[in-house]
This record gives sequence, C-alpha cells and structure tokens, in this order.
Amino acid sequence: QSRSSAASDVYKRQLVGCSNENNTEKIQKPCDCSKSYNELVEKLESNYIGLALARKTNKYQEYEVLKTKFASQVTHQTASSCTQFLMKFLSFFEDGHLFALEYPKQNKEALEKQKLFLRKNKKTLNEINKMLLDTSDALVGKWSDGESVFGIVKNDSVFDGYLIKSNRENTEIGTLKIRLSKTEKGYEGSYYSYDFNTKYDRPYLYMQNNKLRHIMGGGTVIWVRSTNEKIISSSIAPKIPKINEIHTVLTIPSFSLDFKDFQQFLKENSKTIKNSKHLIIDIRGNSGGNSIYFPLIEYFATQTLNSDPGYVLSSPDNRAYYENFIGIGRSKIYSPLLERMNKNGEIVEGPSYPDKKFKKTKNKIEKVSILTDSICMSASESFILHAKGASNKVMTFGTPTRGVIDFTSVTRVPLKHSGSQNIYFGYPTGTLHKDVLENGFNKTGITPDIPQPANTENLIQFVINHYDTVSYTHLRAHET
Repeated sequence: QSRSSAASDVYKRQLVGCSNENNTEKIQKPCDCSKSYNELVEKLESNYIGLALARKTNKYQEYEVLKTKFASQVTHQTASSCTQFLMKFLSFFEDGHLFALEYPKQNKEALEKQKLFLRKNKKTLNEINKMLLDTSDALVGKWSDGESVFGIVKNDSVFDGYLIKSNRENTEIGTLKIRLSKTEKGYEGSYYSYDFNTKYDRPYLYMQNNKLRHIMGGGTVIWVRSTNEKIISSSIAPKIPKINEIHTVLTIPSFSLDFKDFQQFLKENSKTIKNSKHLIIDIRGNSGGNSIYFPLIEYFATQTLNSDPGYVLSSPDNRAYYENFIGIGRSKIYSPLLERMNKNGEIVEGPSYPDKKFKKTKNKIEKVSILTDSICMSASESFILHAKGASNKVMTFGTPTRGVIDFTSVTRVPLKHSGSQNIYFGYPTGTLHKDVLENGFNKTGITPDIPQPANTENLIQFVINHYDTVSYTHLRAHET
C-alpha cells in the first residue's frame, strides 16, 4: 500500500529540470520522430511489465502487427505531431499509466512561424460570440483556467478555443489557444502556450460537463465553465461542508496535494469528521496524484490492510528506478527486490510491503460513502481499493472509474532523439497484484457498489436518501 507514495517521491525528483532549458545543444536539435518512435519501442519492450506479461498471448501478436504498421507511418510525422503519434501507438494497451509527454522548447524560427499561424487564425469577439451560438457539442462554451477565459467553438470538424478575457499581461484577445478534434474517448489536439510553444492536449469533460480536464505537456490543468465570462479558479484544495449532525461531505478534487497540507487539513477538521455518522467522500473528477490518503482511512478503518507484492520486470531502467529508494528509509523493502532483478527481461516478484495496521480512532462514523466517476483513476482508484480493504463501513456510489491502476509505480525516461520537443516516455514498472490479467480493473474500471441511476443528477442527495435504507455491511458481505 506504500508503493504509489514511494513512487511519487522518486517521480517528483525525476521531474526536476526535465525541461532541460539549460541544455542548449538538445534544444537546437529538431525532433526526429522516426528515431524517437524506434527508441520508444525499445524502451517499451525492455521496461513495460504489461507487455512482458502478454508475451505468450494473442495480445502480443496483435502488438507486433501494430508495431510494423506504425513504423511505416512514422516517416510522415512532423516534430509537432510526434507526441500525438506516439500516444496513439501506446493507446493500444489501454493503460493510462503508459504515455508520452513533452516539454517543447522551440527555436526562434519555429516560434515565429507559430506566431504567424496564430495571428492568421485570430478572431474578433463578435465573431467568437456568433460561433458560440452553436451548442451542438458539450465542449462549446466559455471556460476559465483561473487567470483567463476562453471561448471554445465548433469550426467545421474541429473545435477552436480563443482567448476572450485575461488577467495576464501582454495577451491578445481573440488569439487561438487550442485546436481539437473529437475522438471516441474524448478530444485531442494542440494547446498553444503563451510563449507560443505547441503542446499535445487531451481534454476530458466531467462533472455534468462543467469541468474540462486537460492533459498537456507534463501536467494536468482544469478549466471551469464560465457562462458570464467570470475568471474562476479550479482549486484542488479539499472542502468539508457539514450538512447536518448525521451527514458530512468531504470533497477531495485531487490527491496531488502536499502530504503535510493534507494532514493539516484533516487535523483542522478532525472534530467534524469524528462527529459525523455518515461520511460522504466525494472524489469525482479526482484524476489521482499521490497516496496521501492513509491518515483519512485511519478514521474509519476496521481491519488490517493486506498487501500483494505483484510483479516487476527486470531491466536497467527499472533497476535504476528502484535504486532511487535505497537510502531514503525503504532499503529493507527494495534491496531484496534489486537482488531478484539480476536478469534483463525476467519477471520477478515485486517489493514486499508490510501489512498496514491502523490505530483505533474513537468516533461516531457508522457509514462511509465514496462517490466516483469516470475521471477517477490511479491514486483515486488506489484510495477506493485501500479504503474498502481496510474497512467494512465503506460503500461506493456513482459510475465506474477510468481503470488506470493495474500497473503501478510510474516512472519516465527521456527520448534522446526528440530534440526540441523534449519527449519523455512514461510507464509503470510493476503490477498492483499478481493476477491483474485475469482480475484487474483497467478494462472495466472499478464498478461502484451502487450505480448512479441514469435520471439522478444529484448523487449526494441520492446517497443521503440511501443512508437509512442500505446496510453497507450486508451489501459488502455479498460482493462478488
């Protein structure tokens, strides 16, 4: 259960300096997408445990065919389309922990061309407002990122987002900021940063289409719908409004909080949590982060949380990843693993984490309802599994999660031929447990104990209505 926490410590250290702004030699080189693709394939086959486990299945044969197909297509890719091309290739595995991310740093000539393109596609506010009248797609509308407002319109087969209001200095109203196409799983395309670099963008609508989650470059940005052109900030800070003496809602928009800050929040609101009979934990829209949630689970834990070591693939990159843990208080866990990782390409038993015993906390909590949706993934899914594994008071409500949890302990390595696009290949080094292929969650997501009815918009009220009529312990005893 400590795996994702330990991994996040190393991942944050790896990200320091990842933009390579001081590496002038790399910045000046253009991206060679063909060589970057070959490099990514080599890294994928050497390091990705999901592919290694599929070696003797039809999935691997399908992969070989796909690899050849993409090898014939990569020569047609430009530097700016390379990351999107690599992501399309990696999407075959349907693993959100497998990705390509970029930190582009273009030269002056490329930036000037980009400026000309954006000026050519600039719109007036009147033109943007007229185009906003077409609301045939939920993406169309006005959105705020906390310092600006953007108008996203449907323009033939693409969706264009223009800057219509901003607190930033030296911004031009009407400038094109995003250009997206619709896909089966959402949208994808380009985001044009304020310094005119182009980043691959994958946004998702959620929370009744009132929030837009962008995955661009190396991070996640949340836009909030703003019908009146108000600049709205999308805070990831948790909130805990108490409805009455029975029901309390704890909203956690993200687990990407600093652990000490989350601990402090729990300390400041400990009395409210302890005095609630029904604790509703709303993690809808929470796309993950770090495993900072164990102090919260301690409030309602009823049993010891057991751990499965899972599997790890032995490779130079993966050994280097786990070596980062030696000397930071986790040597007893990771030294035995490194001793097992002595033959490249071999699948070995992963790190053995101790079972977690929680201190008994005196409180009034009788039931815990966790609210989920399709944005919940990674650390959010880990929280659900750990909460249910540690307590028989927990039930989940909502819609299935995204399914990005079977393969864990994420790291990333640079693609040396990506040049000024500065592309990294991110991948998980191990598995959640030993039977992820047969009993994993990536294909289905984590299905809620009680699905949200199609005609129910207020899930919190739906859960409150169930408080007196649903026995959580009884339902948990009959889980399949």
